[in-house]
Amino acid sequence: MNANNRRLEIFDILNREKEVVVLNLAEQFGVTPMTIRRDLSVLEKQGIVTTYYGGASLNEGAASEPSFLLKNRNAQPEKLAIAYEATKRIKEGDSIYIDSGTTCYNIGRFLKNMKITVLTNSVRVIETLADKDKIDIILAPGIYSRISEAALSSSTIEFFHHHHVNKAFISSQGFDINLGASVPEEVDGKVKASLLSICDEAILLADHTKFGQVFFSIHGLPEDFAEIITDEGIDEESVTACRKKGLKLTLAPYLGKRQ
Repeated sequence: MNANNRRLEIFDILNREKEVVVLNLAEQFGVTPMTIRRDLSVLEKQGIVTTYYGGASLNEGAASEPSFLLKNRNAQPEKLAIAYEATKRIKEGDSIYIDSGTTCYNIGRFLKNMKITVLTNSVRVIETLADKDKIDIILAPGIYSRISEAALSSSTIEFFHHHHVNKAFISSQGFDINLGASVPEEVDGKVKASLLSICDEAILLADHTKFGQVFFSIHGLPEDFAEIITDEGIDEESVTACRKKGLKLTLAPYLGKRQ
């Protein structure tokens, strides 16, 4: 197993268990403790973990976020279900925005080759659309974020203000029934928030693990979103709270359950 795959596996373990022990990981992966310490050091530089003598703990709710590659490994069946459901809102002739999150990335994978215009700031989304010749693609400029693998800066926001789309598919790290959608990084939040004023409909994509999570930068109030698409793993309490607040909440079935 190469270093990247090993770190992805360690990230999965951290998400489940919240803490890891160096010696246990070394035995599990058949590598030296020094190798595991280097892996944890890489994750610590991303703000994902805090290391201590003999182990590390997951930083939950911190003002930092894991890389695109690591985020894309988390809650994968849920992300796929939500992305597939989102594509059902896209019709021939639409102009749409696809955000830089990992759930939104999967929209590009499922999207049919049809006559639409896609505005995005995500390099990863561009990759999924490159061979679909009927789709007109507009890539927003800006300072490249290696964490999000997307353009995130004031020039990105300025560029968006000169465009208009029918639907904006927006991702988030957290969603609170009262505070709204949020992400750890301020510039990411500002970029996402800028889309609300240039679209007819803003659609939030948030798997069930995002509910009840609040991060530093609020990028949309609950009522800013015409629809919130989540997965069937969401708890009944969150569903009831959303419905009582008058929010349109759609639960996307997992792909294996579709006929």
